[in-house]
Amino acid sequence: MNCITLKGIVLLIVALCFGLSSCATVNITPEMVQNNLHVVIPEGNGKFPVVIYYQGTGGHNRRAEEWASWFKTMGVASAIVDNAWIRHRKRNPTGSRYTKDAAFAWDLLKTNPKIDTSRFALMGFSRGGGQALDAARHFKGKRVAPSFVFALYPGGWGRRDTCLCSHRKPTKVHIFYGDLDDIEEYDGTLSACRNLAKWKDNVKFHLLYGATHCYDDTKIFSFYCCGGKQVSVMPNPKAVEKTKAIIEKAIKPGWNL
Repeated sequence: MNCITLKGIVLLIVALCFGLSSCATVNITPEMVQNNLHVVIPEGNGKFPVVIYYQGTGGHNRRAEEWASWFKTMGVASAIVDNAWIRHRKRNPTGSRYTKDAAFAWDLLKTNPKIDTSRFALMGFSRGGGQALDAARHFKGKRVAPSFVFALYPGGWGRRDTCLCSHRKPTKVHIFYGDLDDIEEYDGTLSACRNLAKWKDNVKFHLLYGATHCYDDTKIFSFYCCGGKQVSVMPNPKAVEKTKAIIEKAIKPGWNL
């Protein structure tokens, strides 16, 4: 009985560890990113600028695929990385950080004759928005700095760690947040990101009225975060159109589109 009980305890510990990023660590390689990378390229000739995406906690690519379709009409390519699946999981749990994935994707894109990696942006959703804001250290040396960072409703670690921006000029950073985002009440990330824009002159904060967390999603749902508190999601086409207008105004002159 003692051996069986001990075995059960060991199995339970192993299971718990694989549910926590702090216990189960996966060393990501360029090959792993390559196998979990979907590249969307516009029609026609030429080398296109590209947007590289970071997933949110949910671990899906619904929003990235919608944005990739829109960017394609602008003559901009997209590189959609499945940050969760690379790590053999469906979601990106609390504590997970995957900022280097986009840098590996950039390395892979550099060999694509259709992609101009000197003109690229990082874009992230929720937890991925925080990743995009904090990825500057990976784009140094042989890699170039991103032209733009588009962080949509960044969240995931609380106000102190989420709204940190490591990017400097010439990178232009745009943060988008809905005024009805429940996470502001729990973690104060909206206020923290708005304050960030006040003291960093390469950061702009855009408040979207009537928009919830994940306002650019295609589904109505809710999830729990921040110590078990409920977060509501409601698609908001008007907020999405405003976001698109701001992005378009930035990238057209910046990338000579």
